[in-house]
Amino acid sequence: MRNVIGSMQSILAIDRDDHTTDVICSGLVPEGFNVYIARGPSDGLSKFIQFKPDLVILNIDTFSNMGFMTLRDICEADPHAQVISMGTSSDDTLAMECIRQGAKDYLKKPLEIKELLRSIVRIENRRRLLSITSEPDISCVRSEEKRLVFGNDTENLPYIINQAVYNSRAVCPDKDTLKMALGEIVLNAIEHGNLNITMKEKQTATEKGEYNDLLWKRKNDPAYADKLVTMDIYMDSEKLVFTITDQGNGFDYKTIFDTDPHAHIGCGLGMFIARSFFSEVAYDGCGNRVRLTYLKPGQ
Repeated sequence: MRNVIGSMQSILAIDRDDHTTDVICSGLVPEGFNVYIARGPSDGLSKFIQFKPDLVILNIDTFSNMGFMTLRDICEADPHAQVISMGTSSDDTLAMECIRQGAKDYLKKPLEIKELLRSIVRIENRRRLLSITSEPDISCVRSEEKRLVFGNDTENLPYIINQAVYNSRAVCPDKDTLKMALGEIVLNAIEHGNLNITMKEKQTATEKGEYNDLLWKRKNDPAYADKLVTMDIYMDSEKLVFTITDQGNGFDYKTIFDTDPHAHIGCGLGMFIARSFFSEVAYDGCGNRVRLTYLKPGQ
């Protein structure tokens, strides 16, 4: 069991009941855990701060303020705190309230050590899964080829860009600037491509503080609402290539690069940001497809 549990080593049990804390100690110490005891909520937070445990087991018998206050205090002191709540009530409402307040699980007393160990395993596996999801091991991906197809909701852009650059650090050390430059081009594909908002329209609406209204009207206009953006992503050990295609009418991309970028803040500036960051920015056809190439430093 200890090999399954993994990285959790220290546990703080907060309960006035000697029998319950004895069960926790006798069940977890042989599994290799260091177990600390707090005799009730009053000293639970202080010992949490003192010992900084990997996991907290907190008794919450009823909907009393004291138990939930301790739970909230722990979660505020450490937003990543892993807390298992426990109590004598079999009421699902109490269990759900504990989860809503920040606990990762609820166990009914009298506490059974097998159930507690299973709960710890679930929490550890969930934490590991989230860690793997948010922090990719770039050394394990040698190449990548995928396609993202999405609509015109600009509020979803951060999620789309994160998907697009997920493994990019294997080639590009400056992931933050990559996300900004790529985001500018995708935003252009949505606004100026699919929604057919001209640079003059955007500039005028922005100056009047009416741009959000303009954007909402175009997104809900039947003439534009169903148009999509397609992004093809290719990565190997030497380069990243993003090909972004919208379903708009295109634009005169041959002249836009000759203008002063500061004259088009909020409009054409994104193209200049992209051109200064990527190794190559190439538009095709009528201008509704752009290929962005980033070469790994040293290539």
